[in-house]
Amino acid sequence: MGLKSWLGFGGGSENEEVIDLDEYLESVGMHEGELLDEEKYTYVKSITANSTEVVSDIERELKKGNIVVLDTETLAQTNRLSLKKLIGDLKKLEEELDGDMGRISETKILIVPGGFRILKRKFE
Repeated sequence: MGLKSWLGFGGGSENEEVIDLDEYLESVGMHEGELLDEEKYTYVKSITANSTEVVSDIERELKKGNIVVLDTETLAQTNRLSLKKLIGDLKKLEEELDGDMGRISETKILIVPGGFRILKRKFE
């Protein structure tokens, strides 16, 4: 089945079920916070930056080999100076652990452990 027919844009037979994409995305991959086997799996973990103290949590996750999506929205709205310090601390941590980090959006930062690299490119 092609992507268009899977999303319900035609091209498939009349017997194919049309999937509500919003409903599917809301339910896909929901593990309700359960960790299966931290030795076996690499996790992508979301962390909210409420202060610069979050660096130790990020360091712990990176040392486990996990990937972090950092939400900086709250800190950006309440204390831009702390956000600037946090970014500086994360750059140091990135160098120490041979990791990488890149901006996903205005308020989200992707941080990966050593062995991973983020391909950064400018969009035209």
